[in-house]
Amino acid sequence: MRRGLFLPAYYNSGWRVLHVGGNWNNGSNAGLFYFNANNTSSNTNSNVGARQLVFFLIVQAFPHRLVKILSGGQGLVGCRSKDLADKQGARKMPKRVGFLYEKMMDRDFIRATIYKAARHKHKRREVRRVLKNIDEYVDKTYEMVASESFVPTPPHEKEIYDESSQKRRVIKIVPFWPDGVMHWLLVEAMRPVLMRGMYHWSCASVPRRGATRIQKHIRRTLRDDQKGSKYAAELDVHHYYPSIPPKRLIWALARKIKDKRFLRTVYAVIESCGGGLAIGYYICQWLANYYLETLDHFICAMPGVKTMTRYMDNITLFGPNKKKLHKARQAISDFLRDRLGLKLKSNWQIYPTAKRMVSAVGYRFAQTHTILRKRNFLRFTRQCRRVKKKLDAGKPIPPRQASGLLSRVGQLKHCDSHNIRVKYVDPIGVKHLKEVVRNESKRRQRAQQRLLAGGAA
Repeated sequence: MRRGLFLPAYYNSGWRVLHVGGNWNNGSNAGLFYFNANNTSSNTNSNVGARQLVFFLIVQAFPHRLVKILSGGQGLVGCRSKDLADKQGARKMPKRVGFLYEKMMDRDFIRATIYKAARHKHKRREVRRVLKNIDEYVDKTYEMVASESFVPTPPHEKEIYDESSQKRRVIKIVPFWPDGVMHWLLVEAMRPVLMRGMYHWSCASVPRRGATRIQKHIRRTLRDDQKGSKYAAELDVHHYYPSIPPKRLIWALARKIKDKRFLRTVYAVIESCGGGLAIGYYICQWLANYYLETLDHFICAMPGVKTMTRYMDNITLFGPNKKKLHKARQAISDFLRDRLGLKLKSNWQIYPTAKRMVSAVGYRFAQTHTILRKRNFLRFTRQCRRVKKKLDAGKPIPPRQASGLLSRVGQLKHCDSHNIRVKYVDPIGVKHLKEVVRNESKRRQRAQQRLLAGGAA
């Protein structure tokens, strides 16, 4: 007679069979939690009970959602068992994080965040006003956060032309204080939480990541794993920012954050966008990147996908089999529709990498070389001609134009561009462009120092 887990019993004569309910031939040994282990599995007696010889194997092959399997075949662990769940080797779910709102009620944290938010914005009058009276605005921000009195300001819409995508976009602008500062406070408080489960090759709007990281990974994949990158797939989400459901986003955020005050504040900011997420909000960049985190892990578990990269809503897949990539594309479309409330763009492409170059993050990649995208190349050559025309006329180069051209020149470092440098860059001179940008930077630093000195006085 034993109580406990339903496990096969081993004795000297071989595997023993546990009959649930005991042996009903003996009235004293019968009951719900009685077991009869007197007979081997070859016994033909008609003892009443459920044979549990294969139960352990079945559980290992098809585990219940409330059962964990210890690494190394150590056994089973029930999720609700504290003693067993704490064993070494058990895979635990990460705990939700709290007290993020309390983190925002630190004056030193508020001060450092205001300086971060004001970076590269010193030309704006409202930014200079806040920096000039930094102590006053730190106190105001603290009182606003402590009293939970923040009310998002309705945004001002502005239409711009996005040169990278060649589209007209509507961006939404809010005042630097309190909205801009509040957005930065929310991001700085939850940044470690969002970074904890972020996919390694998700590189949009993430510090110390970017297009350079993705292009290096794609080049390495095409060069070193030609079999695994035989086919490529390019996917995109249709109208990603405006299509994100606010409630689903908050539910997704609640999987990691349990601070109700913090979630209420984030939801208030999202509701002020007027549907979906707003292009132009600093916090929306992080939320949009986080919303597809479950999709990243879903794609990584697909058998037909060898590797993948994601730059916001632009997804690039590599695999050895074209049919499996088509199945993965369909599964991704279903996942976006059913789980995230999004729609995959109809212009998806699946093609062999040996016959066609992979287009991503402004470059075109082949197994042997890398070049600029055609539209990026044309934009670069036009910009070089404008600067060269001003130099020939003896006119000074504007700092903004010099910095823009230098960023274009930086893109050439990551592709095969020797002929482009000789024809377009060398006649202008990189040193001259750097000198223009350096002088402008020194001028801005002196202006900032005078501003801070005036505020201290």
